[in-house]
Amino acid sequence: MDALRKWLTPPTPRALPFPTEPPEVVFVKLPDRPIPIHPHIYSNGIICLDLLGAQGWSPVQNVESIAMSLQSMLTGNSKNERPQGDEEFVRGNRLRPRDIEFYYHDNDV
Repeated sequence: MDALRKWLTPPTPRALPFPTEPPEVVFVKLPDRPIPIHPHIYSNGIICLDLLGAQGWSPVQNVESIAMSLQSMLTGNSKNERPQGDEEFVRGNRLRPRDIEFYYHDNDV
């Protein structure tokens, strides 16, 4: 879990009224660590995970539960691919991760 924490942008106190709203969590590309390849992780580090969206968030969640969800998502992955439409999304998206309205339809990866 320590390696996962080094890879993520931590929530900042000024960013959101945490814990009533979900924190903004993205993967950060480092020289020795590329963005993980996963059907729910865009190549710019944005994560499509219902827990990080308004509809899936609950104030009882904390940094540890978010890290555990991400770790579970990564280790349970059976597909080595980016989300469908990754290039277009990355090129055209101007929204902050928390403002993106993802359609959560695939819980099998």
